[in-house]
Amino acid sequence: MGHTRKRDYDCYTLAYKLQAVKLANHPDVRSKDLAEFLGIQPAMLYRWQMEYRRGELKENKHMKPIAPSPKRRPDRADPVREAEDKLAAAKKKVKKLEREQARRSEEIDLLKKAERFFQRRKQSSASWQRRTASLPLKW
Repeated sequence: MGHTRKRDYDCYTLAYKLQAVKLANHPDVRSKDLAEFLGIQPAMLYRWQMEYRRGELKENKHMKPIAPSPKRRPDRADPVREAEDKLAAAKKKVKKLEREQARRSEEIDLLKKAERFFQRRKQSSASWQRRTASLPLKW
């Protein structure tokens, strides 16, 4: 009996497929020659062209997205990403300011309570002094 083994297929990114389709759609380029140059089957290139026309061209579902290198800076700034980053930074700042405002509000409330406490204590000690001032001291 024959054994079946898993085949390793080449996975092409969406950007690669789009570039190949754009080159194949050029009037001076033959699709067969382009497929040979790219090292793919002509049928695959034709299928990509057909999917592109239908709007169904997509990446291989088994491909893992490649994260950009952290050292590499993007060539062009993405305005949507910039707006999202600014919004996230603004939300973070708002939360920080809200926490700080709540902490200061608690401080103010505590100071008000302390002020009332010491005023009552001062008033009670003043009234106690008035009551005891008229009493003769015995030593």
